[in-house]
Amino acid sequence: MKVHEYTTEIRERHLDTFGHVNNAQYLMLFEEARWEMITSRGYGLKEVHVNQVGTVVLECSVRFKKELVLREKITIRTWVANLRSRIATIHHELLKESGEIAAEANFVMGCFDLKARKLISPTREWLNAIGAETSAGK
Repeated sequence: MKVHEYTTEIRERHLDTFGHVNNAQYLMLFEEARWEMITSRGYGLKEVHVNQVGTVVLECSVRFKKELVLREKITIRTWVANLRSRIATIHHELLKESGEIAAEANFVMGCFDLKARKLISPTREWLNAIGAETSAGK
């Protein structure tokens, strides 16, 4: 299991009228962390466009545990929790600066052929990008 860490800071755009991070913004933060993960592993937006293969989210669930507020530094830890056939479950832990878990999320995702508009078997590059290399993919 390859764990990727993405660190950022809570900004004004993340807040709701209660002064803490709006629930929908967590999805945006997790999305940023996933793009940083795959880009750092050599499969960013350019490669998605060239190869016409990317990731599609099929399902997601988020569990909110602790409040996040303005200018708080956070780290999102991301890894593949499960991989079966064409479907991967990506797990995120969003950590406060104190190390406490503020939220956890699971995203069920698939490898998606942008031309054929359907799920396909994972490519070696896609497996590497999500940190789920198999012995065949190394």
